Amino acid sequence: MKTILLISGKETSEFARGGYNQGLFDTAKETLGQNYHILSTVIEDGYDVEEEIAKYKQADIVIYQYPVYWFMMPSSLKKYMDEVFAYDSFFTFSDGPYGSGGLMTGKKFMLSTTWNAPETVFNNPEHFDNGQSVDDILFPMRTSHFFCGFEELTHFSSHDIVSNPDFERDQKRFIAHLQDTLLKEAQHAA
Repeated sequence: MKTILLISGKETSEFARGGYNQGLFDTAKETLGQNYHILSTVIEDGYDVEEEIAKYKQADIVIYQYPVYWFMMPSSLKKYMDEVFAYDSFFTFSDGPYGSGGLMTGKKFMLSTTWNAPETVFNNPEHFDNGQSVDDILFPMRTSHFFCGFEELTHFSSHDIVSNPDFERDQKRFIAHLQDTLLKEAQHAA
């Protein structure tokens, strides 16, 4: 049985209570738990760096669930990566071209993000971001994983969650996404 590491990057505050992200995190656990061994970390609950490195080494797939703040990851998720993505565990120097020393080869990652921005502002050149896609904006997070040797799965995003939340719709979409992306493969391999 393959192993999935679920990382929750939610930050609970007065403005952002974290319920949407917690709900999607729990949905991933429930949806994938019968076909995968699940490891998990909730960053805001604290973590041990060496234990986290061991989880990544054990995992075949890593799924991040987090809100997008100012078109970036939350500061606690950035700090977590700064501490956990260690030299000689995630990457090393290589005689090959820059970025060819990733030590997480054969592992995959998926980003599941929540946005206040409506979905209609992406891929639309009439908006302030010149038509960038969600994947374009998530490029720094994606590139960090490419550098470490991870392969990319299709990502998932929920939009307009502050002004027009529809958790039930997003939860159903997420379950379908997980089924299409991960469960068909797991059931086929069984």
